[in-house]
Amino acid sequence: MSTDDFFSAKRPWSRIKDAILGSYMSPYFAKLSKNPHHNFLIIDAFAGPGSFDDGSPGSPLIICEAAEKYAYGRYEAVFVNLDEDHHLQLQSTLEEANFRHAKAIHGDSRDVLRKIHIRLNEPLTIFLYMDPFGLKDVSFDLIRPFIERNPQYSTEILINLQAPVLHRLAAREKFLENPDSQDIRRYHETLSRVLGGEYWKEHMFSGDLEAREREEKVVAAYRSLLSSTNYLIYTGACPVQESRRSRAKYYMIFASRHIDAMKLFNDEMLKAFEQYMNKQEFAETLFADMSWQTWRDLEEVKTISQVYVQQYPGYTRSQLWDIIVQENFMRFRSSEYKIALNELISENMIYSPTERKTKRLNDNCVLYPVDK
Repeated sequence: MSTDDFFSAKRPWSRIKDAILGSYMSPYFAKLSKNPHHNFLIIDAFAGPGSFDDGSPGSPLIICEAAEKYAYGRYEAVFVNLDEDHHLQLQSTLEEANFRHAKAIHGDSRDVLRKIHIRLNEPLTIFLYMDPFGLKDVSFDLIRPFIERNPQYSTEILINLQAPVLHRLAAREKFLENPDSQDIRRYHETLSRVLGGEYWKEHMFSGDLEAREREEKVVAAYRSLLSSTNYLIYTGACPVQESRRSRAKYYMIFASRHIDAMKLFNDEMLKAFEQYMNKQEFAETLFADMSWQTWRDLEEVKTISQVYVQQYPGYTRSQLWDIIVQENFMRFRSSEYKIALNELISENMIYSPTERKTKRLNDNCVLYPVDK
């Protein structure tokens, strides 16, 4: 598929990715812009033309619309395209929208990122978005300076890794047949450069794992590498796929130093994923107009929440959620967690001695299990 075909219309996986990006950018700017000393540098390293042929907005418009609303005059957005036609189209789109603080750059994203590395010592709040058409242009050496920034500065990273390309470059079956192949060796060098090491080999060449399990373990290890400097310690990943049964097209991976970012990504990634899956599963049926939330099972949420209350007695509702979301990323949303706690209270499975005007729990309520 050419990049022109890619932008002809927004594909299913693009809708999930853009829904996640759009749902995150507004609260991101809204929260961090409260600090008058925060100036933003936004980098979209593989920006595309700005919109799809069907009129759907691409990442540059999604980013700029949120920045204009919440951080007007305090942001600089850099959008990079190697394709000249995409660059010219994006440049025209940004000018027409009067996004004066956004700049379209025609060039190799690798060169642009190397120049931006110099600016990482400036007191800037940085958001790096990388959604490449392939993998070879996302060498981890380009990302490493962002995870090694001075911890007094804020950095957020959102990266899309193409799952089929992971398998293609690993060339598992061909490697097992001919481990001395020079072509395969070059593939492996590329994959190690992209993933920042050779750790992927133990997972991709494991005979005990299915293909989906192999890629999930590689993504988990990649997340660990992103957090290895103890700066961006909160990471998560959302599989982007056409249906529940299909293999992932992408893994959308974030890294942040803020637990609030992880909680927001948890809610929005789960929402975007489930909304799309619900639409696909019930299209042209009597259930097509029903909300994805209708089908959610709260029993699992209640069971997990009760276990955590037992493990961490005396923790507040907010403190417990911080722990749960890290260990159960994308299993359920914060709203479901709150409903589950209320039901556990009403069923006399847990209790809260915190004084409050009503029976409703709040984030500061401490929770304890009920001894039976």
